[in-house]
Amino acid sequence: MRLKQWSWLGAAAGIVYLGALTVSAQEGAKPAEANQARLEVPVTTFDFGYVPQGYSISHVFWLKNIGGDTLRITDVRPG
Repeated sequence: MRLKQWSWLGAAAGIVYLGALTVSAQEGAKPAEANQARLEVPVTTFDFGYVPQGYSISHVFWLKNIGGDTLRITDVRPG
């Protein structure tokens, strides 16, 4: 019976600790994000469907800066 009580207490303490970490991480990030550049990509995927071999195709992905600072894209990696 005593072991069961300790395990519940340990689980509750762990949950409270994780909750406190989450709150402090969120509070610390708010002031720094206020005027930063933020990238929004409304559509992140596109299905080209069936493409015969040898055909050249393309698609345009629109990017939007929804932040307050200049957005600089310095490195692009297809993935």
